[in-house]
Amino acid sequence: MKTILPWLLVVAFAASVCALYISGYGKDQQLAALREQVAQMDTLRSQVDDLQKQAAANTDQITEMQKDKDELLKLRGQVRQMQDQNAQLTKQLTSAQSQAERSQAEVQQVQARATENAKQMAEQQILQAKQNQAAVGTCINNLRMIDGAKQQWALEKNKTANDIPQPQEILPYIPNSNGIFPQCPAGGRYTLNAVSKAPTCSIPGHALP
Repeated sequence: MKTILPWLLVVAFAASVCALYISGYGKDQQLAALREQVAQMDTLRSQVDDLQKQAAANTDQITEMQKDKDELLKLRGQVRQMQDQNAQLTKQLTSAQSQAERSQAEVQQVQARATENAKQMAEQQILQAKQNQAAVGTCINNLRMIDGAKQQWALEKNKTANDIPQPQEILPYIPNSNGIFPQCPAGGRYTLNAVSKAPTCSIPGHALP
């Protein structure tokens, strides 16, 4: 028994030492685990700080993007307004061009009418000039016949140079009269005058040379 007791004491002491060792080892493991958790928490805290900073940066970026969006909407509104103004100006320009074309067409029509009227007036003037010239010639021929009839009447009737005949008196001496005294084609009035003076017409230019 005395021999076993020391060994029992040794075994008990060894067991106590093992227990203390195991207990210390477990505490070391717990301490290491706690340290690891603390390190993880620090890492997480750092990540949270980074995320908060990133969130703040994102918030600023979102704010800038919102401002850009508002500015873009404003610019779109201005562009739409300019497009409406351009469309209105284009419409006005088209209307002005149409009006100008109509005005030009009207001017061309007026010019064409004026040209035609001028042409007609020129033709009428030429015709009138020809008619006037023909009338002058006919009237002068009538004055010649009247003057010849006066001279023949004075010769046959022994009239003096101062005698003034009546139309009926010299009518028989006018050739191809058919009983009608000559008339000025332009409506002039004849004056027989004395035998010594040539007959005259009331229209200027209708006179014997």
